[in-house]
Amino acid sequence: MPKIAVHLHIYYGNQTDDLLRRLQNLSEYPYDLFVTIVEDNPDIKQEILSYKPDAQIWQIPNLGYDIGPFIDFLHHIDLDAYDYIVKIHTKRTVADTYCIFNKHRFNMATWREMLLDAVISKPAATNNPKLLEANEKIGMLGNSYLLTDEKGTYRNLGGDIAAKMTEIGLTMPQDIHFVAGTMFWVRAKLLKPFLFYHLADFKPSDKNIHDKTLAHLVERMFSLAVTAQGYRIKGVRYKSFTAMFWLAAIKRFLYQHKITHNNKQIIKICKIPVYYRKAKSV
Repeated sequence: MPKIAVHLHIYYGNQTDDLLRRLQNLSEYPYDLFVTIVEDNPDIKQEILSYKPDAQIWQIPNLGYDIGPFIDFLHHIDLDAYDYIVKIHTKRTVADTYCIFNKHRFNMATWREMLLDAVISKPAATNNPKLLEANEKIGMLGNSYLLTDEKGTYRNLGGDIAAKMTEIGLTMPQDIHFVAGTMFWVRAKLLKPFLFYHLADFKPSDKNIHDKTLAHLVERMFSLAVTAQGYRIKGVRYKSFTAMFWLAAIKRFLYQHKITHNNKQIIKICKIPVYYRKAKSV
């Protein structure tokens, strides 16, 4: 029976109950639960301990989004004592905020569902350990919809990422795919290079900053470290989200409302601009 450690980072406390419910799918395999929280909330602590009395919970400053807390977790365990690490976290679910990966358009709530489906749904909890046990060269599992290479990112940040890879003793691989959203199963030993970092290395989390911080670089590096060490990333999916992709595309065709980086507001109906406001002069 493989030894599994689950790291759960809680920022949005109201998602705790949902994530604990989903974690019940892992009951077939014994696992240790480690939880980081950014606020000292006795109710959340009690909820976690009622679910799993031996869970380890600690409060940390809000640094590095979900990445800084994961690095802190790595320093709290003995990576040699585990076969696999499962990384999950709460995630913002703004229904009218959209993103695009691998030519699929979907909202933030769907993104969260895709991540969790591949990691702690009932089929994932049953099949993922078997996949890793059956093929020793698979180093990481994540949702195949979200396994992306982000060519634009690597054109702009490739040098920074390569420098950071060198910093932790790894060479930038040719395969530059990563799991967008950073929920995955991974072989514990492959995370040892990241012990180079500590929580204090990360800046305070800011939802208005979407890229270029150390956390955003390390987010990509988790997957890059897998391939750099001679393993491969396997995309898995246990639920189809095709209907959600089509719904998002239809909604975008019917109505678009966006504010550009230079503070111009645009509204389109059936792709026809019907409202445009220039930025206010300062």
